[in-house]
Amino acid sequence: MAVTHRSLSVAVETIFGSPAPTTGIPSTSGLTYVSIPCERDPILIPGEPVVSERNDTKDGNYFNAPEPDTVWSGGNRLRRRTGQVVCRVDLTTIGTSANNYTSNYLGYLLGAGFKTQVPSSGLRSDTASAVSDVNTYSPTGSILESDVGLIVGTELNGRAEYSAITDNDVVGDVTVSPAFSSAFTGTPTIRGLQTWYIPSRSATGTFEHSLSFKIDGVNFQSLAFGCVLESMSITVDNGRLMADLTYQCAYITDNHSAASTPIEPVYNSGAPALFRGAYAVVSSGSPASESNGTVGETQGRIALDCEDFTLTVTNTLVPLGWSNDVIGMSDMEVSEVSVELNLTLSTVNTTVNDDFFNRTARQVIVGTAPFGDGKGAAIMLPAAILTNDPSVYDVSGNDIVRQNLNYRQARYAGDYTDSSYELLAGNSPFRIGLTVGNV
Repeated sequence: MAVTHRSLSVAVETIFGSPAPTTGIPSTSGLTYVSIPCERDPILIPGEPVVSERNDTKDGNYFNAPEPDTVWSGGNRLRRRTGQVVCRVDLTTIGTSANNYTSNYLGYLLGAGFKTQVPSSGLRSDTASAVSDVNTYSPTGSILESDVGLIVGTELNGRAEYSAITDNDVVGDVTVSPAFSSAFTGTPTIRGLQTWYIPSRSATGTFEHSLSFKIDGVNFQSLAFGCVLESMSITVDNGRLMADLTYQCAYITDNHSAASTPIEPVYNSGAPALFRGAYAVVSSGSPASESNGTVGETQGRIALDCEDFTLTVTNTLVPLGWSNDVIGMSDMEVSEVSVELNLTLSTVNTTVNDDFFNRTARQVIVGTAPFGDGKGAAIMLPAAILTNDPSVYDVSGNDIVRQNLNYRQARYAGDYTDSSYELLAGNSPFRIGLTVGNV
């Protein structure tokens, strides 16, 4: 007998599927796995064999064994499955120990479906030398062009507030949108978040890397290679943001003979992202969307009475098929992305009532707390359009009238430097940011 205690570890692949150069068979050689602090229940031995059914002629009522889709190794068929690996994690940030998530499990997980940009050294923690208005401040450090599009945050009146840089140099000033609150005065400290984003324009369809997963338990071990993020769902569990991540895997096999025990997870030293002490905000106007902007956006701010939200990102994955090895593909590309952000308001906001019929786009940003050095997270749609009529209030609960705002990403073109800025996170249609350490 053996218990089902188990762990899930992840490694970044340098080559999709990690094929050994001499055999073409996926190998863990050169991979460094990190055990993830994720919930145990979704961790199952994944995958189903890929087979070709043999409907051969026969002389009676019986079946023929299917033909597995695989290769021979050492005179024997190689075990191969395909399928999904699912993990459920919270968004506990990295803390003060590092200024990026390059070698962190959250960076691994998010990078398998998004591109990412790390804030420059001047943006990790910048005390403004002056504030012109709620959209404009004078930085103390050097804010680079590569910082355009990054989510930034600050703490005002004990609450976390977030926005995004739309221009890094307006006669020496930085502009952000949507606006911070009226408490954005004096010399506040602004912190840049490492931002994962859906790439647009010429970078459409790309992401940072593929992954390999390893499931360890007592007397069992499973391995998955060539794993790419298929969907991400973020929900609120008693205030704590939880991310359900599903990865499509090109090659799955078992290595039970190498099994030992579950691996103790490595925890981040920051703080979990809590939907408390922060705001859900929409812009007061419409950002540049269908046409490119000629200046960085400086939209106003409407704080919503949001009691709950859900976010779902779905990547449509297309294999780049080939016959060169058992994996059957050289990579996967993202052909389509759908982002759905659903906000539930406990107090109706009439400003947005006509947005659906007027085809109005707004910026939407959902923040979390606590906020500080290596603490804080936010989700942003720089241009969002409604898929429902917000004037149809929800009266089904027999308690209070609620308003549901169901947003989807639209084209965004409000990030600007000397021209419309379409590099890195600039003008990307979706962003999720995690604060880094100021080290």
